[in-house]
Amino acid sequence: MTDEGELIAGRYRLVSRLGSGGMGVVWQAQDERLHRTVAIKQLVLPPGLSEITAEEANRRAMREGRITARLHHPHVVAVYDVVEHEGQSCLIMEYLPSRSLATVLSLHGVLPPNTVVRIGRQLVSALSAAHQAGIVHRDIKPGNVLLADDGTVKITDFGVSHAVGEVTVTATGILAGTPAYLAPEVAQGNSAGFPSDVFSLGSTLYTALEGRPPFGLNNNAIALLHQVASGEIIPPRQSGPLTPLLLHLLQRNPEQRPTMQQVQEALTALAAALAGPQGGPSAPMRPLSRHDPPVEPAPGPQQTLIQSAPPEETASLARPTGVDATAGRPPAEGDGDGGPGRRRLLAGALALVVLTAGVLVAVLISHDTVTHGNTANPPSTAGSPAQSLQAIPTAPGPSSTTQVIPPTTPAVPGSPQNTSEQLQRAITDYYALMPANLPAAWKRLTANYQQNHAGGFTGYQNFWNPVQRVTVFDVSAKQGDTVDATIDYFFKDGRLVEERTSYGLVTEDGLWKIDSSTVRSSQTRQGS
Repeated sequence: MTDEGELIAGRYRLVSRLGSGGMGVVWQAQDERLHRTVAIKQLVLPPGLSEITAEEANRRAMREGRITARLHHPHVVAVYDVVEHEGQSCLIMEYLPSRSLATVLSLHGVLPPNTVVRIGRQLVSALSAAHQAGIVHRDIKPGNVLLADDGTVKITDFGVSHAVGEVTVTATGILAGTPAYLAPEVAQGNSAGFPSDVFSLGSTLYTALEGRPPFGLNNNAIALLHQVASGEIIPPRQSGPLTPLLLHLLQRNPEQRPTMQQVQEALTALAAALAGPQGGPSAPMRPLSRHDPPVEPAPGPQQTLIQSAPPEETASLARPTGVDATAGRPPAEGDGDGGPGRRRLLAGALALVVLTAGVLVAVLISHDTVTHGNTANPPSTAGSPAQSLQAIPTAPGPSSTTQVIPPTTPAVPGSPQNTSEQLQRAITDYYALMPANLPAAWKRLTANYQQNHAGGFTGYQNFWNPVQRVTVFDVSAKQGDTVDATIDYFFKDGRLVEERTSYGLVTEDGLWKIDSSTVRSSQTRQGS
């Protein structure tokens, strides 16, 4: 795909090349069947892959592209079609004249808090919808955030990084992609889940405010990967009222990060606080110029486990590990007497920080439900389920922190819609624990299911031990406390088993638990 005028899949005519990156080449094209402008991204695989591995990666890209095509949201670059051309996967996407946030930051430096809040609210709206649909982005970074001239913000490249193996160590030992925006658990080699997206969102907003990623810049990707894995961020110094939220998003422990829904509410509260006299107007975005570097419009795939669970988050507001207590203070500007005017300005700024920090705390601790995803932490040995979040101190030591254990989804009486949501969440919460936290997942099964279906805990372990990861999507509640869902089991031997399953749920002690399951369809294929 190198020539303008070339026809792709018998209908998409290449018009001009828009740009290229680590994951592919992006073109502006004309859909000759529907007479509309589209963007085409040809995915490029890392060098050194075997023929079999490359084939599997292409299949994965096609499959995840189709999954993302089901996600329709005003702040997500739409995927219209997935085709193959000359042996390579191509994503047919919405064409959006725009610049990436990375381009804007390189041209203009940092952005004011009002603008970052405006951008963040649109991003979180999209990511919250994706998470509810069971889709994990995996690669949130400034380069995947597109800013249109009218102020619209859209996110792109859902799951493409996973499909083509970006930000991983290849078979030849070469690190592909930048790990600057990864969550620590992903840098440690664990699977990405919803909390990983929250961290990467925090890294992106941090960069817009601070002018660099939270782990700094390092041309040595391996060294940077080690820094990210440590979770030791550089404390934000000029993020002002957004500092408390950033520190919460950038918690080292995935279980102590907020959900996207909570982030959305916190940003809404921040927007209201910043709209006051001290917040000032949001800085307008400079109109697009034909001299600006082209931006790649975007692809999208990737699905994964949906997470969600209940309670009041009381422990997660503790000071994050790896961040010192001076975070958020402005740099010292000398000891000179600034006069009463300067003192009033500093007092006003401090008041705004305190106000927004208080708003954030109120938002995060007032929730009845807290979502937790596949944290890839060692299995928890939580006690019996509880209706409120249990704060359990970790082993004593110099840097003892608090570990948060997600309780089972409570069965709260309410409208049919609320009941449907509870049933769906019970299933997505269950699979969000798998396969890293079998003891906690075991408690979400009835005694009948544990003994007569799972074959006791030993049989349960024997089933899950060969499974590397699992995803759940197309979750829907039916009549009679029944839920249908599609489950993908990714086995360590390379097999992928996709099953459509019906679950029967019952309430025990006010909690939804799985009491039966019936596989409606199953198909197995090699590669994921």
